[in-house]
Amino acid sequence: MTVMKALLRFPGERKIMLADCPVPSLKPHSVLVRTSKTVISPGTEFTQARQATASLIQKAWHRPDLVALTLKSLRSDGAPQTFSRAQNRLGRPLPMGYCGAGIVHAVGDGITDMACGQRVAIGGMNHANHAQWNVVPKTFACPVPDGVSDEKAAFTTLYALALHALRQGDTIIGNRIAIIGAGLIGQLVLQTARAAGAIIDVIEPNMTRRQMAQTLGAKATYGATQGAPSDQFDTVYICTGAHANHGLIDDAARLCRDRGVIVCVGDVAPHGKRDALYRKEIDIRQVRSYGPGRYDPAYEQGGQDYPQGYVRWTVNRYMQAALALMRDGRLDPLPLVTREIDFDAIANHFGQGAQTDDLATIVHFSRSDGAQAVAHNRENERLVTHITGTPQPTTNTDPKNETTITLGLIGTGNYLGDVLLPTIRTHQSITVLACASASGLSALASARKFDAAKPFSNAKDIFDAPDINSVIIATRHDSHAELAQAALAAGKHVWLEKPIAITSDGLDLLRPYADAAISVFMMGHNRRYAPISQKLRMLLPAKAKQFHYRVRFKPLAPDHWLCHANQGGRTIGEISHFIDLIAYFAATEITDITCRWLDRKMGDSIWRVGFADGSVGEVSYLHTTRNEPKEILEISAPGFGATVHDWRYLKVNGKVVSRTWLTQDKGQKSAINAFVIAIQNGKTGPDTPTLGDEIRLMDRILTAANT
Repeated sequence: MTVMKALLRFPGERKIMLADCPVPSLKPHSVLVRTSKTVISPGTEFTQARQATASLIQKAWHRPDLVALTLKSLRSDGAPQTFSRAQNRLGRPLPMGYCGAGIVHAVGDGITDMACGQRVAIGGMNHANHAQWNVVPKTFACPVPDGVSDEKAAFTTLYALALHALRQGDTIIGNRIAIIGAGLIGQLVLQTARAAGAIIDVIEPNMTRRQMAQTLGAKATYGATQGAPSDQFDTVYICTGAHANHGLIDDAARLCRDRGVIVCVGDVAPHGKRDALYRKEIDIRQVRSYGPGRYDPAYEQGGQDYPQGYVRWTVNRYMQAALALMRDGRLDPLPLVTREIDFDAIANHFGQGAQTDDLATIVHFSRSDGAQAVAHNRENERLVTHITGTPQPTTNTDPKNETTITLGLIGTGNYLGDVLLPTIRTHQSITVLACASASGLSALASARKFDAAKPFSNAKDIFDAPDINSVIIATRHDSHAELAQAALAAGKHVWLEKPIAITSDGLDLLRPYADAAISVFMMGHNRRYAPISQKLRMLLPAKAKQFHYRVRFKPLAPDHWLCHANQGGRTIGEISHFIDLIAYFAATEITDITCRWLDRKMGDSIWRVGFADGSVGEVSYLHTTRNEPKEILEISAPGFGATVHDWRYLKVNGKVVSRTWLTQDKGQKSAINAFVIAIQNGKTGPDTPTLGDEIRLMDRILTAANT
């Protein structure tokens, strides 16, 4: 069994609990760690706990940005889809914790400096969770030297944050600094600053924390900023939360010397009166987590370190430095430990709420915790196994006449959860038996919506299940071909979200199955199944036509996964949707596809498609910064004209013949139903492309894109 215990937040249910969930899958450039200790940082984590258990109104108050996105979704997608999206996001469990220590159980591809059985310090939100097992990128795991206990090593990430704060504040030997807020982070900044040779004053209203600061070497302590001397400090570190404007920037500016520095370590809104900031020419700096590399996918997930000559301090180098300082006795977190608990008591600890005098709480994990949970996480195990030779079904030897579709969901992310799950849940012929995602958490959220479903973190568990006859694959694009090949090799019926592959090598994995007729295969090209598409096709003249498809997309954040080089780019991921729809309306063979890149990095491109009957199609795929319709398809022929306007209405020869009022219907529900019928009949319908058709289409697209 591949189940472990983890502390999870359930925002939709407004609760925090120790829950069973899958052990996360080992990834390249990562290590699987059996957790021995974690540290609860009360400021950050109790804030997360309060947010998780807050009412919807309170959540909206704290996250107006999400409210704005919801209102935007209401306008563009309608109430049903917006409600489904909100329910899906609220229903997804979120892990807690971000610093700990443990023992390496398995190493992924690309790991050369860590080995099984080695003690490591681990860090990072969504990496070093309060869980029995964690998969941690190598850049967030650091070997623990002899002489440093697991209890101390669990603080490594927190020390990395403090060291990065000192770098931001340019604190060196002899500097005089003030620390506002002597919670856990403030005390750690105090320790690291003292190790650097600084002279430190601390401002903290809590007497117990002031006494702790004096014990750790503070020169003077004050109960409020008003008691501290003005114009004295090289750097003022704000280590308390003040998201609203509580005047902390103004107070810090008064404390600073001429051309001093204010460093915002806590959640501080950088608002202040201009006069003091201008008169002293004060520099305000922000601490972004644990150092350079945080939030960079290439560093976190790809394992790409920065050259030391150009970036001296990174997350991992800060962790190494913290461990070295603990080994030498210059840093010691144990005086800051105010409570110790066993892992099975952690939910109750958060349920009691934060205590005024709490600093750090150490969580102890039993040596037997989760020992049975890693049978599938062998060293360097892959999600799927390539199978060569003639395809042979292994489970579903008779794909015909299956009245009940027993389904496994692979890749339970936003699209599947927001768009497909509402239809799947209500379909009488579908029984969902399993859900899989790399971390296991979104799979857990999806599985909780079905009576018989089990969550997994490995797609192989679904492929090996004899009682599952069908799969829906909606993972990231670079895994589509591999997973589809493994599913077909296991004899499963396959629904694969676009694109079918992002490289020719991916297409080659699937070619042996194109003519095997073992299972039903269907791509998620849902637009051809939309009611508007079905109606329009019946009205189209039987002669050559001209298609102009205007697609406008909003730019993604630079760190979005679709922008990663290994995902093929947004255009390759989406363009088959639009070309497939044109091909459906043309109802004849594609003869050629060409692509003209206007800006390949952004994805801006013009695609032209030729058909055997003389029809011509053009897809204008360009980014926009305006609020305008995403899709407008115009079809022209002598004596005929039709327009599909953003899947809200169809106009033929100047007359609106179909309209949807509350939402867009892009055909997902009808497409799922077509998949079910195809499995029950043992073959896809005449208007559904075969696996061979889909391979040929994507082959043309990739050739055009790279010519």
